[in-house]
Amino acid sequence: MNHTLQRFLYSLGFNIATLYATVELITDVSYTGGWQFFVITGILIGGLNTFVKPFLKFLSIPVIFMSGGLFLILINGIILWLTDNLLEIFDFTGIDFQIEGLVNYIFAGIIFGIANWFGHWFLKRSR
Repeated sequence: MNHTLQRFLYSLGFNIATLYATVELITDVSYTGGWQFFVITGILIGGLNTFVKPFLKFLSIPVIFMSGGLFLILINGIILWLTDNLLEIFDFTGIDFQIEGLVNYIFAGIIFGIANWFGHWFLKRSR
């Protein structure tokens, strides 16, 4: 299998698993759309992590450094907020994602941060 395709599929799988964990662990995070929600949202998060997250990290290097890396949790929360808004903009039929309140974005950002760390570690080990 092509290495790029393999990385994409691993990343998509981690995003889907992390989304599932997030909606199960945080009571004020909800979704509609079944498995289609997880696939579409996983792809959106993957795209945002690839193209937007590095830009946000670059712009906030001083804040990340001063916070000892904790600001990365907020960047993950921003990615989730952007995902929620993109789902509304694209208006996928029967698919919705709701995170209620800033604190829940932070908790979801923590879950995604841990999953991203684990996913990167796994991908490095699988080479």
